[in-house]
Amino acid sequence: MLSRREVLVEGGRIVAVARRVKAPAGTEVVEARGRTLLPGLMDGHVHVFAGAQTDALRFGVTTVFDMYSTADRATINRWRAQRRSDGLVSEADTFTAGVGATPPGGHPTELMRGSTKLPTLATDADAGAFMRARVEAGSDYIKVLQDDGARQGEPADMPAFTPTRFAEVIAAAKATGKLVVVHVQKLADARIAVANGVNALEHAVCDEPVDDALIAAMKAHGTVQTATLATYAGLAGTDDARQLAADPAIAPLLSSMQKGMLTLDWQHPRPVDYATALANVSRLARAGITMIAGTDAPNPTTAFGPSLHLELALLVHAGLSPTQALIAATSAPARFFGTTDRGRIAPGLKADMILVDGDPTRDIVALRHIVNIWKNGYVVDRKPRT
Repeated sequence: MLSRREVLVEGGRIVAVARRVKAPAGTEVVEARGRTLLPGLMDGHVHVFAGAQTDALRFGVTTVFDMYSTADRATINRWRAQRRSDGLVSEADTFTAGVGATPPGGHPTELMRGSTKLPTLATDADAGAFMRARVEAGSDYIKVLQDDGARQGEPADMPAFTPTRFAEVIAAAKATGKLVVVHVQKLADARIAVANGVNALEHAVCDEPVDDALIAAMKAHGTVQTATLATYAGLAGTDDARQLAADPAIAPLLSSMQKGMLTLDWQHPRPVDYATALANVSRLARAGITMIAGTDAPNPTTAFGPSLHLELALLVHAGLSPTQALIAATSAPARFFGTTDRGRIAPGLKADMILVDGDPTRDIVALRHIVNIWKNGYVVDRKPRT
């Protein structure tokens, strides 16, 4: 955090940050006394759909990291072109894993029945060829999914890789030279993933408490954690999402779809999963493991944009300081994903910024009181779509 500063923006970029900045004649001046200027927020775990990035931007989320997408190469190329642009845009920038590696019938194919046949990785298939195809298709990083659906007292109900095959798949993913992120929710799977050098665990472990051995391995390998507590809270049947939807700072800006998503209910609540995930995030945070804020939108009870504000509040509830939570949605994901042109307010970086009333480093809820959002230096229109 910096104390009082002036920030000069030209051509979509931050060009100066100092106590006093000499601005060219005719420069628009925005008075921010008593307010806080922050970098645009980043959601480290979403699944994009048409209109999602526009919804995200309206709530100060200027970059999203998609964690499974069937987008074609033309769409991914458009996303890449927008990321390079410093011009006027109406959406959050998008990075994507493309299609993740999962066995036939494995998660998340059960959620996409009836859609175009998804590439999956059979037991006898060449994992290296599958990963090279992902890179060719435009994946910015590689996603591996390992989830048999088993939880406390519940049997497995989906195919998953064997432990040996899981390690082989991770090795093939790492051979691409890309970051490797894994969907795991069980401690046993997290242990295998970390031991084999994955870069990030997507979702907090929710079947049993994490132990010292896993924490030590995560530290040794530099593994980060994206907890997706907003989804876990919804899965538990809490009213956090409904309270978010009713917040006077949030409600007037919601589209009808966002309102509907935030007030959905899970058919089969799992409160124990959330309690375990929350405790595990707390322990990892105390141990100094890097956290990346991610929502897993658009699961029931989540919506692009506002749910990241809830995720940050839940990270604070788990024991992070407000500043640590803000880092998890700004400089930490920028550093992890190598998106070094954003995530901080510094000369040369994209002018993706939000101005809020109050000080969210003292009260994370102050982040919801947005005065202005700038994407590439342009003021964002916050009028909700119908």
